[in-house]
Amino acid sequence: MAGEEKAGSEGYLIGYERELKTIAEAIEQSGSDTPSHIAIIAEPMGGRTTIVAEIRRLYGDRVYYLPLEFVIKQDALPDFTCLVNDIILIDNCQFLTTRVIGGFDVLDTFLRMQITSKKIFITTWNAHSWQYLSSVMSIDAYFPTIVALSKIDTPVLKQIILTRHKSGEIRFLDEGSAERSIFFSVIHRTVRLPFTSTEISVPWIKLNFFVMRSGLSRKKRVQISIEDIIFEKINRISDGNTGVAILLWDTSLKDNTISLSAITENSYSISLDTNESFILSVILSMESLHAKDLSAIAAGEMDIERVLYRLVQQDLVIDNAGYYSIAPFALKHVTDYLRKTRRLW
Repeated sequence: MAGEEKAGSEGYLIGYERELKTIAEAIEQSGSDTPSHIAIIAEPMGGRTTIVAEIRRLYGDRVYYLPLEFVIKQDALPDFTCLVNDIILIDNCQFLTTRVIGGFDVLDTFLRMQITSKKIFITTWNAHSWQYLSSVMSIDAYFPTIVALSKIDTPVLKQIILTRHKSGEIRFLDEGSAERSIFFSVIHRTVRLPFTSTEISVPWIKLNFFVMRSGLSRKKRVQISIEDIIFEKINRISDGNTGVAILLWDTSLKDNTISLSAITENSYSISLDTNESFILSVILSMESLHAKDLSAIAAGEMDIERVLYRLVQQDLVIDNAGYYSIAPFALKHVTDYLRKTRRLW
């Protein structure tokens, strides 16, 4: 059976082997009387798609897959009891809620269905939405297994990207100047919060002594490869976010050639009023919302068209046929801004 394959075998998964092992153990140890429901949490573009694809590959026909792409209504939930599958995988569960009166009704119905079911539910959540729901309704109590996807470090990013290309296919050009930031790396360590099962990713500064030594005399100088400097720059700009890093790589790569000067970082000077900050935080926590849903959240208390226009004009938000999401390269800046202004839970 597909479920008997080893997690992460055959090189299908890079960087999330530990998380997938936790998921696999929860599935294997889950009994029909006490299913160990799983919550997978990550920031936008932070690896949920990769994990979901691997779970579906490993467990095959055992999985019923339900991707949520927009805010759903109560009658859109299927009757899970009628399914022959013993694993229910629901992607983007932040769409089970919305910040309006009665906006938790669908989520409440879903959770009641889940705790009375003999099937195991694997759910994925936007990290900011999860933090909000954990604060206001203790949603973490419904999931014995909580898997938070960590940010990636530069060596892992390098491996992920280079496996997408043939050996020797990419040319790394030494064009452009290295930055002071190459003297240190921001790495990410996963720590467990005291008295809880929740894990969080904590940034940590690691000095690159081998880079520092490159500034010594020629006899003692250590040669640093241009490709390592390039991947360090990409990971710093993307803040360890896999999806943003890959997008930055793809944008910077021309004819299978990449250089330092081709990798550019957008600068943002964010200036928002209270309403604009609130709507921006809602879009960040939901990842993609239609204008009508945002209008319902505004509840006539603000000019939502003006707010969205302002966010788009500052390149913080993109409009895709009426669905609004955070611009990928603005993700770190938006998150930092909303944290500083205490808009995130």
